[in-house]
Amino acid sequence: MRDFLYFMARIGIAVPLALLAWIIPLSFFNVNGWVALGIGIAGGVIPYYVIKWFQHRSILKSYGLSSQEYEYIQQNLTESQKKISRLQGKIFQVRSLSAMRQLNDLVKLSRRIFTIVKKDPKRFYTAERFFFYHLDSGVELTEKYTMLAAQPIKNKEVLTSLEDTRKTLFELNSSIEEELMNVLSNDIDNLKIELDYAKQSMDREQHSRKGISEWNKTGSQ
Repeated sequence: MRDFLYFMARIGIAVPLALLAWIIPLSFFNVNGWVALGIGIAGGVIPYYVIKWFQHRSILKSYGLSSQEYEYIQQNLTESQKKISRLQGKIFQVRSLSAMRQLNDLVKLSRRIFTIVKKDPKRFYTAERFFFYHLDSGVELTEKYTMLAAQPIKNKEVLTSLEDTRKTLFELNSSIEEELMNVLSNDIDNLKIELDYAKQSMDREQHSRKGISEWNKTGSQ
């Protein structure tokens, strides 16, 4: 949403400036039409990218990241989104209901971590193990499972491999849940602080009301 608003802000400033840069030379300085058009285009393009640069610097400052860090994280998020899409595409290729639920949980947990890091890229460093290990393991296990499940032969060896893969997926989901809790740890701590503060404020207010009530009773006697 913010990217869209920033884009509209750039367009809202660049387009009027481009029109002014085109009309003024053409109307008041008798500049050749093509030259005026070139000036107009430059008058819109240059402010557009200048504003974009300042917006980008503002974003980096709000995240507390350098330009290199931000680009690095965005590249990894792009790759991760592709991997999550691959996982999601495998859900309906799984014939086992339990395995389908596990895969669905894997996708939900992965998307949750992805969404949190997308909104706050600095949290990427808290979830590096998810991006560089757990997600790759999930894709590999899921593709292995769907490949085995699609085989016409279901001997003891294949069934054992399928069962082992389901167990590993279950363990992987547990590990990703821990990663999600790590990513949310600051939010949980902040919420606890806010709850403690709110509780203390309510206790003070109750004591204050109790004191006023007792004072009123004493005064009426």
